[in-house]
Amino acid sequence: MIKFHENNIHAAIFDMDGTMFDTERLRFQTLKQASLELIGVEFTDAYLLSCLGLSARSAEKLVNQQYGQEVPYAEIRKRADQLELEHVRKYGVPIKFGLMQVLERLRKSNLKMAVATSSRREIAEEYLINANVYKFFDIIVCGDEVDNGKPHPEIFLKAAEQLNIDPTLCLMFEDSENGVMSAFEAGGLTVLLQDIKEPNSTMLEKANFFYESMHDFLEDLNQFTPKLKMPALFDPFPQTLNQHVVGIHGFGAIGGGYIAQVLSHWDGYTRPKQIYASTRNSLYRNSVNTFGGYSIRYGQHSHDERIDNITVIDASNIEMMQHMYIESSLIALCLPEKAIEQEAKTIAQGLYARYIHFEEQLNPLTVLIVLNKVGAKSLIEQQICSALHEITDAKTVNIIMSQHYFCDTVVNRMVAKITDQKLFRQLKIKYNIFRHVQDEHDLDVTDVDEGTRLNAEQEQLATQYIDDLYEKFKSAHILQNLELILFHAETDMPLYAENNSPLLEKMRQMILVEEIEEIQLIKNRMWNGVHAMTAWAASFRQYETIGIALSDEQISKFMLAVLHEVKVGLKDLLPHRKENLELLAKSFIDSCETAYKDPCDRVARDPYRKLGFGERVLSSLAYNFQRGKPYQEIFKGLVLGYAYVILKENQRLEGVIRHFAQQLSQTELELEDQLYLQEELKRRLKICDPKLSESVDQHVLLEKILNEKIEVEKT
Repeated sequence: MIKFHENNIHAAIFDMDGTMFDTERLRFQTLKQASLELIGVEFTDAYLLSCLGLSARSAEKLVNQQYGQEVPYAEIRKRADQLELEHVRKYGVPIKFGLMQVLERLRKSNLKMAVATSSRREIAEEYLINANVYKFFDIIVCGDEVDNGKPHPEIFLKAAEQLNIDPTLCLMFEDSENGVMSAFEAGGLTVLLQDIKEPNSTMLEKANFFYESMHDFLEDLNQFTPKLKMPALFDPFPQTLNQHVVGIHGFGAIGGGYIAQVLSHWDGYTRPKQIYASTRNSLYRNSVNTFGGYSIRYGQHSHDERIDNITVIDASNIEMMQHMYIESSLIALCLPEKAIEQEAKTIAQGLYARYIHFEEQLNPLTVLIVLNKVGAKSLIEQQICSALHEITDAKTVNIIMSQHYFCDTVVNRMVAKITDQKLFRQLKIKYNIFRHVQDEHDLDVTDVDEGTRLNAEQEQLATQYIDDLYEKFKSAHILQNLELILFHAETDMPLYAENNSPLLEKMRQMILVEEIEEIQLIKNRMWNGVHAMTAWAASFRQYETIGIALSDEQISKFMLAVLHEVKVGLKDLLPHRKENLELLAKSFIDSCETAYKDPCDRVARDPYRKLGFGERVLSSLAYNFQRGKPYQEIFKGLVLGYAYVILKENQRLEGVIRHFAQQLSQTELELEDQLYLQEELKRRLKICDPKLSESVDQHVLLEKILNEKIEVEKT
């Protein structure tokens, strides 16, 4: 039962044609074609409009009045049914946008459900099954099973009786005048959904509620159905597919190992019928498309989660990318910062193609910006605008940018993408299983580090495995039952998103916030910063992953100490975000402790960027130093970062000090404080001088950096 606008509702009864399915236009075409074939006269639109909502018997009486008693109406209708079925079997039933979401919400609200249609049962059942909505309805009452067609109330009364629900407790959905009259006379709460005909005054008077579309009713219904709580890891995705198409621009670790899950959970009632994801990695692309999906592995729970209804497209194919931008209602930009300038050109072409396709009509796209950076939205919008100006005029650029919903996000899940070598090994194992030639020697493929790609022979073999598996097993659907593990992920579920799009309001896995910049700041300093500093420390002891590194008590203590100092600064800066800070801190610790697939090399890479002004490490150091908050552990992390630059990337000490000075000069620190920090860094890094680097024991170096106290405290 739901309470809908102060009305207690126990059941919902739906008309079919024109209400659930956009079939009235199709039926007009087939009746015209059938009448022309059999009597040489094409039925007029006026006659067909007058038949809307009538039973077959009532429509026959009307045709005899207008075209004569000799008209073989039953034969015309039968021929029209044949033509209609041919069309539906070939192209599918045209479903009203929003129908699936409505049916799922009503069903999950424990309403009884029925169909009351003027169509014959043979047609009605085929349509309902074809559209995959038959499962929602307890009973179906058809036009050839009642004595009196609409506008007589018999069909709605019969449906309510079979449901054993008082008609006054039923929502009755209709699109035609005869249908509205039937529902009104039956005593139901009448919902009028506009179809071909503009509703007249009689229809509006008899209807309790009027909506221009099914989707408009859905928006209203959303107020009276609950937003489902955050899913647990083991919760299944919704079975029912809605009519949304969504895209992931960038099928990397976060795009494939996190955002795909968010989009698959959707609102918990339904999920998108199609996910597109883009990549230039042909091995990943061909593997996913051949297996019909892939899996995310959550190692700490020994759980694999399959993502399906996904097609991976070639990011370098501009036509495919434009198609994704045209078809989608939501696009998630999951791109590394260094790729933004180049990918902005593709994004701009996609948005411009969408603008042209919809003939300049308003059709908002929700753009999720999933970039590990504070102020990501501003950066993305600037780059897209710049790229748009290269292909169109300023007025059009403003129109395009203003009609879409750009939403910043904050991700707090750690995800690692498997290497090409490990994917190749999976493919080889699965290929040999099905060929029954699996042996130990044949499976001896060495795993290499993440940056290593397949050699020419391996690429050729991988293509052979994929092609052979597809050709031999595509018809048996065997491949869809095989696990293809592409990502290792931690279990954090929430995605923080800017509350800037109506599409996101019911998303089950999202936490919508007004001041997303504050959450970004917390994530950047507390997650990204501490994560990087921990990885730099771990690298000096050659630990492979973060999870393994934290078995080292000294590194674990260092991580917790630097996390504490960062939290102190953030609590001072954002006192109203105390709850978010505690939740994100706990989540970070839990994730790191089980991050056995999170490579230290990946986390530690690109240190100069991470040590830059406004970035994760220096921002925390400068804030705490300036306000007299503890900063010693953060400074140790910064020293480790610059030591990593010298010893791992072969940079000179002078260049490192110069970089630090340049970054400090952009902060609000007094010049005296800047000089003090520069001297302190220089003193600590002398052991890393390139002239001595070959003889430096990196274990000893780490000990010295972590154990040394700052000699001169700030006064």
